Amino acid sequence: MEDDQADLKLEIACQLLDIYNKRFSANDSESELSQINHQAGLKPVQIHPELFELIKIGKKESLSTPSNLNIALGPVTQAWHIGFPDAKLPDSQEIQKLLLLSNPEMIILDEENLTVFLQQKGMIIDLGALAKGYIADQIIKKINASSILINLGGNV
Repeated sequence: MEDDQADLKLEIACQLLDIYNKRFSANDSESELSQINHQAGLKPVQIHPELFELIKIGKKESLSTPSNLNIALGPVTQAWHIGFPDAKLPDSQEIQKLLLLSNPEMIILDEENLTVFLQQKGMIIDLGALAKGYIADQIIKKINASSILINLGGNV
């Protein structure tokens, strides 16, 4: 079934993708998420409610048992540089060192002020595993689509 507002909905979806990229990207040094990562070990960062909610969900799921998610694994994934042409396998000593910076319990959330504080310098939150699904759900909801094909991959 075709939608007589398809062009408008596509334009809105592209605008939303840009907004969410500037909010959730671990690879864009100007994103809101990167601002949290840059301030690791220094100070809390006040953020948009959507980013706060996603980090809150991510922390909860990262601490669940069992869990295959760890949003604090950013130092390890960045050392690997997964999804980029210069991807490499770090040596086991480097991985062990970086795992010490990957404890989701060291993500401090202040719901009243909507701030996030990473307790140790070098910590990095990476929401890639969660953000793609969240973004797709939000786009579907905001453009009121009954069906849509969105490819938010990049390193699959």
